[in-house]
Amino acid sequence: MKAQSALLLLLALAPPESGSAGTAPEERPVYEVLRTSQPIQIDGILNDAAWVAAPMLGPFLNNRDGSPSPLKTEARVLYDDQFLYFASRFEDENIWATMKNRDEHLWTEEVFEVFLRPDLQYKSYIELEVNPLNALIDIYLLDVRNPLHYEGWNSEKIAWAVQVDGTVDGKGGDRGWSCELALPMEDIVPAPNIPPKPGDRWMLNLYRVESKPQKAALAWSPTYRNDFHTPDKFGVIVFSDKQVP
Repeated sequence: MKAQSALLLLLALAPPESGSAGTAPEERPVYEVLRTSQPIQIDGILNDAAWVAAPMLGPFLNNRDGSPSPLKTEARVLYDDQFLYFASRFEDENIWATMKNRDEHLWTEEVFEVFLRPDLQYKSYIELEVNPLNALIDIYLLDVRNPLHYEGWNSEKIAWAVQVDGTVDGKGGDRGWSCELALPMEDIVPAPNIPPKPGDRWMLNLYRVESKPQKAALAWSPTYRNDFHTPDKFGVIVFSDKQVP
């Protein structure tokens, strides 16, 4: 809706951070996002030619201390003029989730999370989560842990899907699950350019939360805190003019 888009734009363009508070640390992972020439079919099955050609993002490390994790996690990112695409695959012998409704507190169970901050000088960022039962939460935050009401902002054109190899009851005997997300470019405010131009740099972090058989919190760019909401520790994505099929 146009009214919702206008409201989001006003909220996103809150006063930027001043001084050095918005500067990025020198050490952080960097990922080159390639352009896809064909829209991705969002079905949770990562067999599109574009995903096969896209470079892997990783590794995922323990968020608290940056140590390696035995939990194998894969992720890739692509873009076109309409969407920013995410693909992830998780090896998991004990897949578990119970929540099935949009905007439930998915982070309390097993989930894949995307945190996107398109312009470092502004405090706002987007949080997306998908669980193995294909429930989604989409959150627009004005500042760290300062979101619009969860039901107050829903991306209208977002697409997502999961595929599960096993059950989702946490009893074991599973092999893993995969997820695809397509975030509309029109929702990504206050990005300097929509669609992004080659060379544009945005901030991103990807997380995996595990609950069974034991708890784990993994990150592409570890925050070194018991908190995912640490934007100054996010990694960097750089948009490329290179294309995948």
